[in-house]
Amino acid sequence: MVEYMVNKVLKYIVENRMLLPNDKVIVGVSGGADSVCLLNILLEVKKTIPITLYVVHIEHGIRGIESEKDAEFVEKMALQYKLVFRRFSYDVATEAKKNGLGTEEMGRIIRYQAFENVRKEFDCNKIAVAHNKNDNAETMLFNLFRGSGLKGLSGILPVRFNIIRPLLCIERKEIETWLAEHNIAYRTDQTNFEEDYTRNRLRLNVLPYVQKNINKQALAHIDQASRIIYETWEYLEEETDKVYSKCVLRKDENMVIRIPEFIHVSDVIKKNIIRKCLESYQKGLKDITNKHIDCILTLVNNHTGKSIHLPNTLQASRGYNEIIIGFKSKALLLEKEEILIQAPGSYLFMGYKFEFSLEQYEKNQIIPENIYTKWFDYDKIGNDLRLRTKEAGDYLVVNSCGGTKKLKSYFIDEKIEKEKRDSIPLLCDNNHIIWAVGYRISEKYKISLDTKKVLKVQVNGGKE
Repeated sequence: MVEYMVNKVLKYIVENRMLLPNDKVIVGVSGGADSVCLLNILLEVKKTIPITLYVVHIEHGIRGIESEKDAEFVEKMALQYKLVFRRFSYDVATEAKKNGLGTEEMGRIIRYQAFENVRKEFDCNKIAVAHNKNDNAETMLFNLFRGSGLKGLSGILPVRFNIIRPLLCIERKEIETWLAEHNIAYRTDQTNFEEDYTRNRLRLNVLPYVQKNINKQALAHIDQASRIIYETWEYLEEETDKVYSKCVLRKDENMVIRIPEFIHVSDVIKKNIIRKCLESYQKGLKDITNKHIDCILTLVNNHTGKSIHLPNTLQASRGYNEIIIGFKSKALLLEKEEILIQAPGSYLFMGYKFEFSLEQYEKNQIIPENIYTKWFDYDKIGNDLRLRTKEAGDYLVVNSCGGTKKLKSYFIDEKIEKEKRDSIPLLCDNNHIIWAVGYRISEKYKISLDTKKVLKVQVNGGKE
């Protein structure tokens, strides 16, 4: 089994040109099964490809004494193998709150900052991390479910810049079997079995169900699909670059897409160009989904002045013969405002800050009365959740029997001045108004005994 596992990983390393003789490699070791397996297999690979290994452990300050034990375990292992060891300790939860990020994302950022520090200290040229086939499947499904594009569906890459993933060719059960057969100890993080995180739910519930009830080879097929998607994405990137250079330019700190050169290519290339503009402008695609790309694409056939608001205070606007992408200015807002909403998330709109969060509803839970915080039955909301100003055809459900009233009539009945109506933010599902902010909500979306998931919307601040 030793030969089989080591040879399998070695073959994968060679095929993907991960390591060369005399490489200096940082190995991220948490103490869990995957990273312990990675370190031990690289020690075997070292007999064939002469490399120098450095062990790095990041203690996240989340699991108290257990985190300390993990760090001690990894340090002892590094000393046993006579490897240089570096430990970093952070309060990830505090840093995440300070930076407005989730703990998982903050942890990832901190890990790679630590790797970079060690890379500079020892002049290393490679960073080895322990992602495996299961991680790749979880990543692909996670991105699929949240509405990612082709790049997100291509999963985890074997090599990305100086980061290598030698274990992507093997499954988690192979790792655990190999460690057990060779009496190699590792630490178990109990938070991996908690269902608070989406990835854990995919790992513990979705993938095992698929393997048991649909196809035992699901992991291999997902892995194969991700590789095919990546090859397709690479080809489309090449074709996109040819058009991108002709129709996109930077102007006044904005990205500008010239419509005459843009309009004649296929929609898939158009969407890739938009995605590339956003990625270039904000150094990544954080919080950007296919829905946002589709909304920007509609600007091609819209009138000049139409504007779409995006996550992270980005905005896309229709110019005379161009689409302009940039950060939203604090200038006077256009008459028709609109933002596509993805929950959870934070958005600035009409001078207000909107916080969207999802919660599990407990039966008989008391919902407070609050003018600027509302709770809705999330499962009753469609796929077109938006913040915008009023439009013709807007209506509310005003009673439990499903009776409706036009928003215009509601405003008249409430004696809201005509001049004020255009400045009232509306949370809507197409033309169905979920909430006229500061006023009433639709009866359709109210919480009931059948409610399972709640959308909480909190509004802070006033007009700027």
